[in-house]
Amino acid sequence: MKRALIPVLAAVFVATSAACTSIGHEKVEGWPELEIIEHRVSSDEMYQRCSKYVAFGMLPMACAEFNLATRRCDIWLVKDFAPKNIVEHERLHCLGYDHVGETAMRDFLVRYRAATEVTAATSAPKPLY
Repeated sequence: MKRALIPVLAAVFVATSAACTSIGHEKVEGWPELEIIEHRVSSDEMYQRCSKYVAFGMLPMACAEFNLATRRCDIWLVKDFAPKNIVEHERLHCLGYDHVGETAMRDFLVRYRAATEVTAATSAPKPLY
């Protein structure tokens, strides 16, 4: 069972969001502070990074990728097209705000915490008695 958790943990460490719907006004409770790093790249690179986070047939404008283990949020933007509202939208994700009516980020945080608690419990030293 311990070995089965390793791939789950690897998948849980990264979550994403695409700039496509409105951000809510409530921050996800307990969302950690993340270092925000903006990458202004070619449209091809942004598309390669972000297209997996939008529905089939949709084109992403940007995305944010979270790594809670390293407390980092990477924002991927097109260098020649980064309107202020899109940049702000992705920054809000990094700060812990989810899309209106969605719980993806809250659910991600719950899964991450559960996975890290299981890992900590399974890696604790065994008592010598």
